[in-house]
Amino acid sequence: MSRLTKRHAPRESHTSLLADSHLQVEITDLLAEYRLSHRFRNEGGEAVEAVYTFPVPLDAAFLGMEATLAGEQLTATVTAKSKAARRYDDALAEGDSAVLLESLRPGLLCVNLGNLKPGEDGEIVLRFAAPLRSCEGAVRFSLPLVHRPRYGRSKLDELETPAPDFAVEHPLAASIHVRGLLAGMPVSCATHAVRFANDNSGTTLQLNQAMLDRDLALVFDLPADFRGQARRVKDGEATIGLLSFNTPPSTHAPEPCEVCLVLDGSGSMQGDAIVQSRAALRAVAEALQADDRIQVLCFGSSVVRLFRRPMQVSERVREVLNAQADAVDANLGGTKMSDALESAIDALSTGEANDGRNRAIILVTDGGVEPEALDEVRAQAEAEGIRIFVVAVGSSAGVDVLTPLAHATGAVLERAVPAEPIDEVVLRQLRRLREAQPLSIQIEWSDAKARPLPVSVTYPGDAVMAMAFLPDGKSVRANVRLGDAQAYAFTLETLEEAPALRALAGQCAYQHAARDERAALALRYGLISQYTSAVLVKVRAADDKIEGLPRVKAVSPMLPHGMALHMAYSMAAPFPTGAYLDIPRFQRRQAVHLSIDLSAAEPSPTELLAVAPLTAARRQQVMEALHAALVQCLFVDGREHVDIDRVLAHIAADLHKDVHRYLAKIGRDLTDIHAACGLLEYLVEQGVGEALSEDEEVYLVQCRKSWLRTPEIP
Repeated sequence: MSRLTKRHAPRESHTSLLADSHLQVEITDLLAEYRLSHRFRNEGGEAVEAVYTFPVPLDAAFLGMEATLAGEQLTATVTAKSKAARRYDDALAEGDSAVLLESLRPGLLCVNLGNLKPGEDGEIVLRFAAPLRSCEGAVRFSLPLVHRPRYGRSKLDELETPAPDFAVEHPLAASIHVRGLLAGMPVSCATHAVRFANDNSGTTLQLNQAMLDRDLALVFDLPADFRGQARRVKDGEATIGLLSFNTPPSTHAPEPCEVCLVLDGSGSMQGDAIVQSRAALRAVAEALQADDRIQVLCFGSSVVRLFRRPMQVSERVREVLNAQADAVDANLGGTKMSDALESAIDALSTGEANDGRNRAIILVTDGGVEPEALDEVRAQAEAEGIRIFVVAVGSSAGVDVLTPLAHATGAVLERAVPAEPIDEVVLRQLRRLREAQPLSIQIEWSDAKARPLPVSVTYPGDAVMAMAFLPDGKSVRANVRLGDAQAYAFTLETLEEAPALRALAGQCAYQHAARDERAALALRYGLISQYTSAVLVKVRAADDKIEGLPRVKAVSPMLPHGMALHMAYSMAAPFPTGAYLDIPRFQRRQAVHLSIDLSAAEPSPTELLAVAPLTAARRQQVMEALHAALVQCLFVDGREHVDIDRVLAHIAADLHKDVHRYLAKIGRDLTDIHAACGLLEYLVEQGVGEALSEDEEVYLVQCRKSWLRTPEIP
């Protein structure tokens, strides 16, 4: 936006400047080129500057920007970021109109349309290229269309990332044309209602009456005879070689694993995302083997664990996992994902190091956090050698934050939108984590001067896109080895003029380049980056100039689908008087029991605390007596109802008063079996009595009404 007006920009009303949007996608083989046009209309009485932020795939390459302003079609140029900003600001100061496209951070762009006069329309067309990803016979095209709300303090300007507006609607019309490899192949779209049509040119999918409130996801069947493709494209005087090929599935027996399933229970998971999270827990419960170990954490503002330590997967453990799935809810407050991942890393790091199990985390989340929040925990996971496999859920997800987390730890991210079977995604991630490490891929290029780019993290069954810059510009051969075996041999002869593939290679080179090389690469390949922006200017006639600076209006995004439905229901639901709506639900109680259920003859907790404290020896005696009594009540008597009277029945009478004093001191009660289970776990953690067996640990979890009532991890 204009640097001259940025600090004094007022908020936008419910009337959005964004009138409508059109998406056109051309899919050729395993490459998608898409054209996203936005029409802005100023229905106010003064000139405005529209500020609109939107997501793009992390691996997408910018191809160009055009605009139609005051009846004139214009084409943008990519230049250094500061130079583009100055040109934009100067144009607005001189009364002209201009468009500036900037990168706020990887995967998030901001377009500024300055000096749109009252009653005028302005259309901006953005063009990108993105690769399709395939795995185990399926090809996926996923396009983010809405920025999901994030938890935490953002480093971005408030006008660049405005809060979603529940009342606003942004209509979208879209068409997808498929030709080449995937034309005529079975295709599904779990995100939108589509109409299909086939003709000699390929397959066309039409979306009508859609909204910019969710991601677009298409899944194609890959032809069974597909093994790979090789392309050679022009790059000035040189060329670029691009390979696409599948890797075979693993043939060895599955290795045992120790997995920590980390479920996001924060408020941003409201709606469809939390439903997927529950399904993920059930899928893990069914897929684990008897020699595996499992721990489950749920997080929001705090971290809650299902077990006190990772458990061997017995049938009882499997029953507990299934039974507790419905308790997972988006009611734990903010998204302190780093705390949860630190707890998961600690849980996996304290096990037996040489028990032969692969240790890894499966994180199920919508990614509603700021990128900086995960920097430290990512480094910790790398240092500990623990991989973090991510399942990104919800109608929109912060894959821009989650993908770097997964790749840095040697893992991968998979996207699961609502209505897609999440169990298939979870099973694929489990198969990957059973591998000790990613697949070793070596590519030998016959050109001695070839500069290959690093291959992304790959596991058996995944597809690979490999690239190399070839200075000689001659035809080349490429031999691919997977592990110790020769897998593919490609010959790259035909030279193509393919700007989209060239831009993709440039984007990939930029992502892997040293910091001091990135600016030059971004300019060479026309990328939108930390160092470069795109700008165009509409020079108005003297009598058409705009006087003064425009009013800045941020275009608020729609609330993501699923979250909107949940909020609409919540707004209509009655809340009890005096409810504390600013704290998690599990901490929101109408009655808080901090005292012990004492008889009228017993002193009150206040009176108990007023007397002299227990000696260390007496305190230890009380703790041991309580431990023995709780073990008797829970594991021997097997009673469904455990309270203070039943526990005291197993304790010597001369200790009763001190038991009450001890419980009052630590702020615990014994009103039900849940409280009894929590107290026993507390005593064990204090080193009282023998360690609980795994069967006893699981029994305590079964006794709870909900594991999310467990005290948070300190």
